[in-house]
Amino acid sequence: MSKGKLSVVFIGTPEFSCPSLEKLAEKEKVVAVVTQPDKPRGRGKKISPPPVKVKALQKNIPVYQPGNLNKLCFLEKIEKLRPDLIVVVAFGKILPGKLLNIPKFFPINLHPSLLPKYRGPAPVPWAIIKGEKYTGITVQKMTEKVDEGEIILQKKVPIAANDTSDSLSKKLSHIGAEALIEAIDLIKKGKIDLRPQVGKASYAPKIKKDMGKINWEKSAREIHNLVRGLNSFPGAFTEFFYRERFYSLKIWETEILENFSNNKKGMPGSVVKIIKDRGFIVKTGKGYLLVKKVQLPGKSKIDAYDFIKGYHVKEGFALGG
Repeated sequence: MSKGKLSVVFIGTPEFSCPSLEKLAEKEKVVAVVTQPDKPRGRGKKISPPPVKVKALQKNIPVYQPGNLNKLCFLEKIEKLRPDLIVVVAFGKILPGKLLNIPKFFPINLHPSLLPKYRGPAPVPWAIIKGEKYTGITVQKMTEKVDEGEIILQKKVPIAANDTSDSLSKKLSHIGAEALIEAIDLIKKGKIDLRPQVGKASYAPKIKKDMGKINWEKSAREIHNLVRGLNSFPGAFTEFFYRERFYSLKIWETEILENFSNNKKGMPGSVVKIIKDRGFIVKTGKGYLLVKKVQLPGKSKIDAYDFIKGYHVKEGFALGG
């Protein structure tokens, strides 16, 4: 049992990690932050720090950015801090056992799914792509086996019909930050009740750009979930033929039209109706999808109706390449 503040080494990288670092810095003593090295980002490939580094420096917390987590000089620095806890939130790399064995208590991890479902690096987009109605967060005791540790606590979170990976990640990051504090409070009070993961495990692999290509033979529901799940990275896309060449078109926002019917013949991927100021309706393998927001390569996102006007798209226009 501990009455005072615990000394914590925080390990994380993206924006998702920042609410947790913020809360921990308020409640406990964060003695160091470990994050990935600065990397080129954006169109200009400018070298930029990870969001967690920016947040840590704002709070005057020492930052370590090791290229190799197994290096003795790095491990010795963490050992000298004598942390009570190591807290990991979306770091992006597997941590070595030597690092996990350093804290007085044990390392804990915040994972944005209801483990054992969606273990791995991309649980949020895959939950949406697979059409889940619920997801959640898990605070677990870390082991060297990725996302297989005993559960400290879980919070179930509904996935809204209009949630994207971006919006759901933001929601889970704040719920997760609160859950971390709750879990650490249990540790401090000696009331922690570790329980094994139960149920069928599933894996959420890293999202790759080519996963975004739309197969219009699939149902409107499946395509809609793909669009939501890959928003804001890397984006679902299709192709179209215009003036003797193929173009790529990212699709950022869609709507399933449950009650729409159409008597005109057409292959999946064909534009069957244009709705002024709203977008265009595409036939799928099962049902119809209203495309509302799109983006051409090197351009900004635009309303789908503006795309229709700019490219003189008519009913019968084919998507898919």
